[in-house]
Amino acid sequence: MVLKIKHSELGELLEHYYTAKIPLFIWGTFGIGKSRVVQEIANKIAGIKSRKFLNWNKATTLEKDDAFAHPEKYFMLIDIRLSEYDSSDIKGMPDFVDGKKSIEFKCPKWALLLEKEASDGILFFDEINLATPIVVSSCYKIIYDRIVNETKINDNWLILGCGNKSEDRANTHDISPPLRDRGGEVELVLDSEQFIKWAVQNNLASEIIGYLSLKTQDVYKVSFEDEQKYTTPRGWERVDKLTKPLLESKDYDKLRLVVCSAIGEGVGSEYVSYCKIREQIDLKAMIENPKKIANIKEKDIHIMFFVTTALAEQYKDKKIKFEKILEASKVLDGMNKAELVAYLWKLSCIYDGKRFKADFIKTVDNTLSDKYGKYIIA
Repeated sequence: MVLKIKHSELGELLEHYYTAKIPLFIWGTFGIGKSRVVQEIANKIAGIKSRKFLNWNKATTLEKDDAFAHPEKYFMLIDIRLSEYDSSDIKGMPDFVDGKKSIEFKCPKWALLLEKEASDGILFFDEINLATPIVVSSCYKIIYDRIVNETKINDNWLILGCGNKSEDRANTHDISPPLRDRGGEVELVLDSEQFIKWAVQNNLASEIIGYLSLKTQDVYKVSFEDEQKYTTPRGWERVDKLTKPLLESKDYDKLRLVVCSAIGEGVGSEYVSYCKIREQIDLKAMIENPKKIANIKEKDIHIMFFVTTALAEQYKDKKIKFEKILEASKVLDGMNKAELVAYLWKLSCIYDGKRFKADFIKTVDNTLSDKYGKYIIA
């Protein structure tokens, strides 16, 4: 059985494999962020090496030309979606030149870049098991011997393979055991808490953060037994991009239309209902006077999550001081809502851990620090 790992573990693993330049195959279900982790680590390594990060697939022609002329300036991620390739796209097309006894191949520009001595980066064969066997076989020499056509890839590059699980109904092909044995293998599994933390760090809407903190099971909800749209982390990123103006305008009819198209009607409808909570409460009054949180009914835990998320966001934006966080924590602790105090502190730390820790040390109540101090993140 292939080792199952979380996103944070994959990040650590990729750094080790890059150092050793040993191939790694990453398997996992769709929509959970396999490619995203690879890009984030490539960006991180670029910073460590004091090189400019360049995503080859998103680069302009001018940026590609500059990287080709001055490879020493860049750390590159070349993402090859093998499911979209033909075998000639990898090997290149034969170039018949009069008077020559041998055939030369005109290969893609990215392939020529790999042989440049100063070039550096990650060659990422994405959707490797969605490609036809003949396309995969054209990559064997690259993975086995680090050779593109007749030219050796320089020693700086890490080669990765990535693919979906067979049970995802993605029309996958089996990867041969000899190829798989050429590198390490892991299966990336979703950790809802890590995705929520990522959502906070990447400024996804506070409504998404609050809703998913309340209903972590809705981070990923996929069933092949019904015709419901799949709900995945990638889908929640879509929701964030599509709906920020609608949240500001409070156009809930259009919000529901857009959200349900992005992540499915079931989860989408519940999320929109959560967003409507602001119409049921005086959020501004509760933030100004956290003692009013005690008036929220016991059964309305979703409202408590909404208010708690809003408090952390206001703290992040420096619209309230730490004293309000502390006051709300005391109220929630008095209501026996320890999980909400922990959530408030963890969320505040993720938003601005350095400031929260400094404020905590200066003003924290010892009765709370004994119970919740472990949630302070360095």
